[in-house]
Amino acid sequence: MPTMVKIDGTLVDMDDPCALATALRAVRYKRISGGQIEESEIRSPVMHQRIKVASSTIAQLDAEIVKLDELCRQKNGQCRIGRRWSLRY
Repeated sequence: MPTMVKIDGTLVDMDDPCALATALRAVRYKRISGGQIEESEIRSPVMHQRIKVASSTIAQLDAEIVKLDELCRQKNGQCRIGRRWSLRY
């Protein structure tokens, strides 16, 4: 059974890096616009946990989004094309 996390009011499967990256992008834009994230919730068949979150920097969110995007590409069987290779003839 998937472990669900409540991020910004939306339940997201922790095992799906694509969904997590999308949810964190929403959090990032909310932080940029001046909004604050107040609490997160984790639900699984074994436990239920609610966490108050108020201190994450934009840099931390960006780093996590980049990591999750890479995991999402790997999950979908896509390879990352570096700029060096795209500029060669």
